[in-house]
Amino acid sequence: MSPIRILYLIDHLSSSRGGTEQHLFWLLRHFPRKGFEGHGCEGHGCEGHCIVFSHTRGTDPARLPAETLVFGDLYGHGKWNWWKRLRHLARYLGDHEIDVVQAFSPLGELAGLLATRLARRGCLLGNRRDCGYHINRESRTIYRLLRLFGTRFVANSEAARQAAHRLEGTPLDRIEVIRNPLPEERLREAMAKKMSRAMLPFPPGADPGAKLVGMVATVRPVKDHETLLKAVPAVLAAHPETYFPMVGEQLPEHLAHLRKMAEELRIDRHILWCGGLENPLRMMPLFDVGALSSHSESFSNAVLEYAAVGLPAVVTDVGGLGEIVREGETGFLVPPRDPGTFAERLIRLLDDDAVRKRMGENGRRFVGEHFAEPVILEQYAELYRKIAGKKS
Repeated sequence: MSPIRILYLIDHLSSSRGGTEQHLFWLLRHFPRKGFEGHGCEGHGCEGHCIVFSHTRGTDPARLPAETLVFGDLYGHGKWNWWKRLRHLARYLGDHEIDVVQAFSPLGELAGLLATRLARRGCLLGNRRDCGYHINRESRTIYRLLRLFGTRFVANSEAARQAAHRLEGTPLDRIEVIRNPLPEERLREAMAKKMSRAMLPFPPGADPGAKLVGMVATVRPVKDHETLLKAVPAVLAAHPETYFPMVGEQLPEHLAHLRKMAEELRIDRHILWCGGLENPLRMMPLFDVGALSSHSESFSNAVLEYAAVGLPAVVTDVGGLGEIVREGETGFLVPPRDPGTFAERLIRLLDDDAVRKRMGENGRRFVGEHFAEPVILEQYAELYRKIAGKKS
C-alpha cells in the first residue's frame, strides 16, 4: 500500500516558540513514520486579505525542519503573485500525490481548500486551536465557505470543538479532538540543561531560598497578567519573600503597561520579567507553583509542561484548561478575572509543601498517561487514514 502523504500548510512563521508553531514542528518530526510521508509549506496572510506564501521572519532558520518550503522566497512576494503561489501549491499537491493538506489558521485553510479544488487532489484538514478569540468578519466568511465544502477539522481540546460548533456552525461530527502531546524531546533537553536560580533576574538582597510562582505565557492582553499582578499583594502578605518569574515573548506596549501596574501596586521588586525562552521547561523546575491567568485559552502547552515537571498549577477555568488540570488533585481552577480567588489558591499551595508535592506528582502521572506522544501520534495516524480513505 502506498504511504499517506501529508502537506502541512501555515500562513507564516514569526516565531518558533508559539504553541501552533511548536505543534507543527512536532508533527513534521514524527510524520514521516511507517505508512506516512510529511511535507512542510508556509504562506502568509498580508494586508488586502489575500494569501501570500511568504516569510519566516522572526524564526531562527536553524529551528526550521528540513522539509520547509517558503513559497514567498521561491516565487516572489506581494499580493499580485497570489494566484501564482496558489497555482504552484496546486501543482505541488499533484506532483507529490498529496493525500491530506493540514492547514493552520483561516487563511491557510482557504489556500488549502482552493488548492485541493484546483488540483482535484487531496483532502483538507483544518485546525481549531482557540475558543473563538481570533474570530473576525474575514474569518467568518472563510468558515462559511469551509462549512459549505464539508471541511473536516481537528481541535486541540473539547472546549475548542464546542466553540467551533457554537460560533462557526461547524457540525460536531466533522471535528475530531486530538490534544497536544507531552513534549518528550523538549523535556529531555530541558532536564539535561536545567537553569539555576542564579540565572534569574532577582533584585539585590533577595532570599536565595524564596518561593517562586511562575507564569509562562506571551505578554499580551489575552493572557491577562493583570489578574495575577492584582493577586500578588495578598500572596506577599502571607509569604513576603515570594517572587513571580514571568516567562514569554513580550509585546513592548503591553509590557510597559504591566510594569507600570506593578509599580503602582508596589510589587515591582517581586516581578521578574524574564522574556522569551526557546525552552521554558529549563526554568520550570525552579518554580514552586505554576500559574496561568488567561481569560481565553483552548489548550495551554505551558500548563501541560507544568505538570510534566511535577508542578501543581493555579489556572483560570477557561477553555480546555480543565482538561489538563484536575481540580483539587493536580492544582486549582479559578474563575477568570478573579484575583482574590487566585491569591487564595496560591497561598493554599505555598502554605503546604506536602500538598504541593502530592498535587505535582498527581499531575505528572496524569499527563504521562493521557498526553504521551505514542497515544497522540496514533490518534493522528488514525485520523489521517480516515480522511485519506485508507485502512490501517
